[in-house]
Amino acid sequence: MKKTFGTFVSLLIILNFSAIGQNIKEFKSLLGECGMNVNIPEGFIEAKIIENGDMNYEYAIKYPDKEFELRYAIRPIRYKKYANDTVKNEMEGQRPFRNSSYGTILQTIVLNITGGVDYEIRAFDKNAVKKEFNADWGATTFVELKSDFGKGYKYCMIVTIHKDDVADAYYFYLSNTKENFSKNEGPLFHTLRFD
Repeated sequence: MKKTFGTFVSLLIILNFSAIGQNIKEFKSLLGECGMNVNIPEGFIEAKIIENGDMNYEYAIKYPDKEFELRYAIRPIRYKKYANDTVKNEMEGQRPFRNSSYGTILQTIVLNITGGVDYEIRAFDKNAVKKEFNADWGATTFVELKSDFGKGYKYCMIVTIHKDDVADAYYFYLSNTKENFSKNEGPLFHTLRFD
């Protein structure tokens, strides 16, 4: 029971972690601190962050003239520098769990944003995810949203990438029609990667 409760508490902390607000400069700073970078193509605008209890995220962009949004959530496993020893000890203590439970964490996120509905999660080919994102693991799933996180949108495609001892990163593509995904996610698919 202790282990289950500890795992539950760790998952809640991870899901609701939010280090910094909506601002590209601060978002890039967060990414730099945990060994990542972002390259957003021209023509996209910042989208307002929606406060919710289901899944916090640090940055969002959208097309100025289309109903299609991308939200980024970053969950560092380690930082290059720590504010103090307490923060360092907490982060370091979670490393073994975070380096082995990325699939379980993704499944928990899916349950949170779909109102408890479980969906199939498909892992990427290990060589492809290494080449395309410099990650150790990655996966994707397509869900119907039923939560405050998805308010205003019906569907979400989630792409997750994980790098051992660095971070987990989540792309949340949101739209109200399934057809919008194949038309609009292409230019945004590789915008985030590990150094």
